[in-house]
Amino acid sequence: MLKYIKLFIIALFITSCGSEPEPKPTTPLMIKTSNGDIRFMVEVATTPEDLKTGLMYRTNLGFNSGMIFNIYPVRPMSMWMKNTKIPLDMLFIGPDTSIIMIKENAEPMSEAHIECKEPVRAVIEINAGQVKRHGIKIGDKVTHMILNSMVDIKTPGPEAQINTAPQAPAPITPQANIAAPIINQPSIPALPAQPTTPTAQAPKVVNNADTTAPAPVVSQVAQPVTQAPKLPVIPPKL
Repeated sequence: MLKYIKLFIIALFITSCGSEPEPKPTTPLMIKTSNGDIRFMVEVATTPEDLKTGLMYRTNLGFNSGMIFNIYPVRPMSMWMKNTKIPLDMLFIGPDTSIIMIKENAEPMSEAHIECKEPVRAVIEINAGQVKRHGIKIGDKVTHMILNSMVDIKTPGPEAQINTAPQAPAPITPQANIAAPIINQPSIPALPAQPTTPTAQAPKVVNNADTTAPAPVVSQVAQPVTQAPKLPVIPPKL
């Protein structure tokens, strides 16, 4: 009896593993091409389990359906088609929301690595043939909530290691208004004054036409008057 129970459990496990996963809620995605805006409804792979399985075990995918992989932190990526039963087109999206690499018609169930060596912000998987049908090419811009939300870009994704331990606030150092010390410089003895040589001043030129200029004052010094000596008067002879 125990043997049959074990076989039943094994069969149930195999059946559950082989069952097709239920599709997740979809979100709008738009690709701006030279032929116009192409709209899709895509599932979002955000958790580590979603990122690992992707579209594995699916047997069908809606015409304009797909999945976008939220890659954080931004880094080069490698994808594969292991356990994926439907052919897919893969679009690798750069940090500026533009397509930087395209892999068309990826082979189902293949374990070959599809590598993008440039930094990748997201990967989009859609039905094979959609790239050629809509003329999607490298450089086309993609609009989606995880690409165009600044909050999402700044917030680490599930793969990032986040330290959740509370951090103590930085101590506040009190500051006092203390005047800077004044450093006394050594006094330098004054040099003795040098004798100054009187400089001759040029005579001031007075414009004769200028009647307003004051007349120069000339100092006069009284000179002594020399008197001639008196001669004796000789009387005339009669």
